[in-house]
Amino acid sequence: MPNASRARFTALFDPRSVAVIGATPEPQKVGYSLMRNLLAGKPREIFPVTVSQTSVLGKRAYRSVLDIESPVDLALIAVRADIVPHVLTECGKKRVPFAVIISAGFKESGGAGIQLEEQIRAIAKKYKISLLGPNCLGVMNGRADLNGSFAADKPMPGDIAFVSQSGALGSALLDWATTHGVGFSKFVSLGNEAGLTELDFLDYLATDTESNAVLIYLEHVTDGATFMALAGRLAKKKPVVLIKAGRSARGRQAVASHTGSLAPEDAVFTAACRASGIIVVESLRELFNLARLFRMGIRQPLRRLAVLTNGGGPSVIAADLIDSSPSLELAELSETTKQKLRAVLPPMASVGNPVDIIGDGGASRYEAALGILINEKNVDAIMVMLTPQMMTETEKTAELLVSYAKKKPLLPVFMGGAAIQKGVARLEHRGLGNFWFPDDVVSALEALALGRAEGPAGPGYKKSAPASAPTTHAKRPVRLMDYSKTEKLLRRYGIRLDGAFVRSPKELPAAGKKLGKGPLAMKIVSPDVVHKTDAGGVVLNIADASAAAGAWEHIIHSVKKSYPKARVNGMVLQRMRNGKEVIIGMKRDPVFGPAIIFGLGGIFVEAMKDTALRVAPVNAKSANEMVREIKGFPLLKGLRGERPVNIAALEKLAVSLSRLALANPKISEIDLNPVIATAKEAVVVDARVILNS
Repeated sequence: MPNASRARFTALFDPRSVAVIGATPEPQKVGYSLMRNLLAGKPREIFPVTVSQTSVLGKRAYRSVLDIESPVDLALIAVRADIVPHVLTECGKKRVPFAVIISAGFKESGGAGIQLEEQIRAIAKKYKISLLGPNCLGVMNGRADLNGSFAADKPMPGDIAFVSQSGALGSALLDWATTHGVGFSKFVSLGNEAGLTELDFLDYLATDTESNAVLIYLEHVTDGATFMALAGRLAKKKPVVLIKAGRSARGRQAVASHTGSLAPEDAVFTAACRASGIIVVESLRELFNLARLFRMGIRQPLRRLAVLTNGGGPSVIAADLIDSSPSLELAELSETTKQKLRAVLPPMASVGNPVDIIGDGGASRYEAALGILINEKNVDAIMVMLTPQMMTETEKTAELLVSYAKKKPLLPVFMGGAAIQKGVARLEHRGLGNFWFPDDVVSALEALALGRAEGPAGPGYKKSAPASAPTTHAKRPVRLMDYSKTEKLLRRYGIRLDGAFVRSPKELPAAGKKLGKGPLAMKIVSPDVVHKTDAGGVVLNIADASAAAGAWEHIIHSVKKSYPKARVNGMVLQRMRNGKEVIIGMKRDPVFGPAIIFGLGGIFVEAMKDTALRVAPVNAKSANEMVREIKGFPLLKGLRGERPVNIAALEKLAVSLSRLALANPKISEIDLNPVIATAKEAVVVDARVILNS
């Protein structure tokens, strides 16, 4: 759990004194950039440390940090990797509380670099140094005028924090932000995270009053449970937007169960984030658009939109996008509002929603319409679209929007090229900004609505994409729990496994008598046969117990073709059941722990991948949401006169499986597949428990 207190972080984000170890007057080197950037900020004590110079950029140089007479709050280290342990040790003896290691050549380079990183981690721990990096861009504070990095420019002051596990992506975002007038409160490049991790900064930012929104770029998570706890606390206070790289890694993971293929790593990660209230995006464009919203002061969902435009075509596109959104809607304008619009707009103008002032409308016509729409109670925000035409007054319209944005959220969409540039520049200079296309507005508002809907696991969560992207089934050693132990384990958590276990054909008559009349099904029980149906290990529609002996022989013969050395522990004999097939499963994620999955079974689970996923613990509320989240829920609820299945029984199974998974960490995957749901009950027809290898 993070232990660096908020008070201690002051020395990192607003140090009184900074030592630059590796400072140099040579412009092409990192040590020069660090000195230049620090000196360009507010007055601080800056101490260059170098063995080759007596001064750097007008500042007296020191051969060692130990030679500096004054206390040092922060050390920026940019020397060769092999020298870093010695330099860091001197920082420890100097009692420097924070060190940022810019230098590369550690675990990212492999070999000796891994050992070097372990060495500096041990030194930092010994001297209680809070260490950022190595191999990072540095740290910035836009509000305190600190640029402790080698980035080309410092960020404008703002109230958005950005934490990144990629220095290159961080510098790209900062450059974009400067171009578009977006300011930052804090920027942190995490590097290799030998000391401070993303968890420390999630903890800190929850109480940072200068940061009202947080952007995060991650490639990995240090600890899943702690991440969810800290992210959940942070997201309750301010919007958190996250983009994660490496999502395609799921394709390299072999699986042994349906649950494994339906719960790839990135789907579990997304479910964990959304359960914590984090807004998950998949592209830099989405990240930038949300940054625009935050820059405008928009941090809560805006659902009911009005569209004001001077062009019919773009407004139709905007209306289609809003109509098809699961979270947004075109606001219904009152008759009073429409009458007022008719009074100020030309007869050929459209006064519905979108409101089209037509192509010859100048700034005064925009103002007439805005003055009315601003007071419409059914409107949360107004998308103001502008296309360059002969009579368009781009700059005047931009100034108009800046003044009206104080009364109600306005979302400018100035579309075009050179003809609109001055207007866009005016919007950005005055703090409003511009979206280039209507889908940028819609996607950003939709992401905000889905991520911020009544906090973690709120109604917006049900709009999330299903766990998709199947994984290739590759053969690998699988440890299956045997049938009798599986049955006992499930029963302990209130899950009853249907059927009778039969060890030999001699036991078939007694089992058939116990099961009663009706067609039967038989399935092989073998630790060597994972996918029973594919191996011919299942026979359906057996007339009665007397015909079961023939089915036994058929299964043995079929399975031996695929698995000649398969051990056969017996068979399960079951009554054939009619109902809706579903799958309820668990996969243990290496970072976030057990993930519970629910979806339609049978052909639907293979063809449609129509599933819902949650990270355990799953309670009654989240189980209820899971069942209703899948697209096939109407099939369970009952279509065209069919009786609905017992939804409560399915939810109870999901909760019970969550309890089982949390209490048994040696289990890696569980399939309850199929579960036959009827109006009365939910029967687990087959179960597979896979133990950790």
